[in-house]
Amino acid sequence: MAKRQRRAVSGIPLTEAQRELYEQAKVGGAKAVCFFNNKGGVGKTTLVANLGAQLALDFGAKVLLVDCDPQCNLTQYALGEDKSLEIYSEVDPKTVYSIIRPLALGKGYSSELPVVKPEKFGFDLVIGDPRLALQEDLLAQDWRDAKAGGMRGLQTTYVFLDLLQKAATLEYDFVFFDMGPSLGAINRSILLAVDFFVVPMAIDIFSIWAIRNIGQTVAVWQRELKSGISIAEDPSELPHVEGRAPLKFLGYVTQQHKERGSASSKGETGNENGAAAKKIVLAYQEINKNIPAEIQKSLKSFYDEDRLDPHLGEIRHLGSLAPMSQSQNTPLFNVAAGGSYIQLRKQARELYRDIATKFLTNIATA
Repeated sequence: MAKRQRRAVSGIPLTEAQRELYEQAKVGGAKAVCFFNNKGGVGKTTLVANLGAQLALDFGAKVLLVDCDPQCNLTQYALGEDKSLEIYSEVDPKTVYSIIRPLALGKGYSSELPVVKPEKFGFDLVIGDPRLALQEDLLAQDWRDAKAGGMRGLQTTYVFLDLLQKAATLEYDFVFFDMGPSLGAINRSILLAVDFFVVPMAIDIFSIWAIRNIGQTVAVWQRELKSGISIAEDPSELPHVEGRAPLKFLGYVTQQHKERGSASSKGETGNENGAAAKKIVLAYQEINKNIPAEIQKSLKSFYDEDRLDPHLGEIRHLGSLAPMSQSQNTPLFNVAAGGSYIQLRKQARELYRDIATKFLTNIATA
């Protein structure tokens, strides 16, 4: 299948090393990554959309985003209010709900992958649906059956693995899942299907607690699922379960912290215009410096600390660039505006290029 041509838009040409890194990351086929934190308000959707756009528009990757948050923020961000209302006004819109609904009706997996193409982001999208929350009970009930080796329960649990296999046949390089802030049944099915997870974090104590929750809970789910498969009547009927690599932690992104100007000290310098260097405000510094140790303690079973640097990047508050990006339904680094937005847009371009590079590095080495 021929890939769509996407123009590079960030104004920052790829280096030869970045091109080689992208090719290395593609080896082995589509990589499935979910972006998850059971604490809300950490900038998860903004990260998913803009990293997906960076990979699609600048690296030329074929990227599919799946909006699995019943609030549908990713869908509205990528498509805009008018297009979203047009889709949701249909009698039976083709959404992520269409993927799970056939299972609830006893018809097995959906036969198609409902994809739309947002105009400005470069990636493809399976749009979200508030009705997805209605399937939480189905997934929760069938999970009990899955743990006991029941084939129906296992098939329901692996509904997103079936989605990923359909995406692989369409030659996607990356499939990203945007998820709601919970440790519920929908997110469990996603985490048990994907290859990697990324944790977006605010620099606060609640994100630290969330890291602990993720490590403990996912480990239990994996053990229970493995037990269920071992006693299942015919695991061969499941979507390519055998031989799958275990879920891996790919990294975390800290963001939305406040900053203050500070005079240069300890060798730090301002920028070329003499402006003071920016630092995270003092209230966040103690928490921020403890994050690496907490990551290592809580998630060490999900990654090799000798091979992988889990800190993918740090996104400072970019003023009103984010709401402007949302109103234009375009990536942060492509917002059309002058004045102070020129500098903010430049910062967003550099931030997301750096995050994309580290993301690809960890994909290639994980």
